[in-house]
Amino acid sequence: MWTGQEQKRVDACDVVVVGAGLVGAATAARLAREGFNTAVLEAQRVAGGATGRSVGMVLTGLDGHYNQAVSTYGRQKAQEVWALTVEGRERLVNTAERLEMPVERTGSLALAVEDAEVDALRESADLLGEDGFDAWFGSSDPLNRGFRAAMRQPDDVTVDAAALTHALLTTSEVAVHEGTEVYHLESENNGVRVWAQGRTVLCNGVVLAVNGYAPLFDSYFTDKVAPTRSFVFVTDPLDGVVLEQPCYADRGYEYEYCHQLPDRRLLLGGWHRLHTSNQETNPETEPDDVGQGGLIRFASRHFPEVEMHSADRRSGVMGFTPDGLPLLGRLPDLPQVYFAVGFGVRGLAWAFVVAERLVALMLHDANPGILSAARLV
Repeated sequence: MWTGQEQKRVDACDVVVVGAGLVGAATAARLAREGFNTAVLEAQRVAGGATGRSVGMVLTGLDGHYNQAVSTYGRQKAQEVWALTVEGRERLVNTAERLEMPVERTGSLALAVEDAEVDALRESADLLGEDGFDAWFGSSDPLNRGFRAAMRQPDDVTVDAAALTHALLTTSEVAVHEGTEVYHLESENNGVRVWAQGRTVLCNGVVLAVNGYAPLFDSYFTDKVAPTRSFVFVTDPLDGVVLEQPCYADRGYEYEYCHQLPDRRLLLGGWHRLHTSNQETNPETEPDDVGQGGLIRFASRHFPEVEMHSADRRSGVMGFTPDGLPLLGRLPDLPQVYFAVGFGVRGLAWAFVVAERLVALMLHDANPGILSAARLV
């Protein structure tokens, strides 16, 4: 069981959180509320990774449709997973409102790009309704943009995820060090020495909230987290409103999503999963044109008025686990190092649920349940 200690030094703290995305911020804030001296080390900048590339869509469930989850996990487990993301979504809403950050319950649209996807959306909507979730299916295209069908989940929300992360860290008693890449972790005197750019920190526990970069920290994650490049195109402000609510299309190895901001800029994002096994441990080695090509084709087909060639292009790294569920636990060889990684494209809905379970594991040795890394051993 992890416990804090009272002694403090200039280069010491109770716990170091590696990664300043929303998951890392939520975990650090919760530890600080428990009275632990907590520092966040971030290689780039706050919300500079997957959080900042999420375009703020807080979506219920997992990557893939509900009928697929029922087939993969069974009805009871799929229902439990979806309920956890509903809980996480509502906790995010409550936190944003408490911090006076804008959050909007826009709902979301899952779109069928091909005819083969129509039945999957129809079946998912039926199953969701039977299991107590609010979902609506329509066999036509509500956007009139060449889609085959749509499923609406009216309670999903949008938020400025980067601004929320900044606000959460700013209002918590947490020291944040940007541009501080962590190079190595080693056990020392029942604690952990953290070797990072420009500083060394001796602490009693470490949290890795690095999502797709996990395999770069420890070989334990090599077969458990597949790093995947994602891309976001941000257009100039459009002449009018083309999307009343965010939408996404999930086609197995390709995933596209789009959301129009209040200033009428359109954000289009996507990813293409290249590796399902024996993946490269460095996500930066994946060719940019694979993911971008699919996203550009999607945009030209369904949003032909958008000038993609002049859009601002950004990229990031996400992490996928073999079964699609986040991974919580501690490193076998460094039991004072805990982790929460592998969130796919739905990390915003998981952040606050994961933070609670991870801190409960650290302080009370509580079982993370279906999110436990033990399931992949």
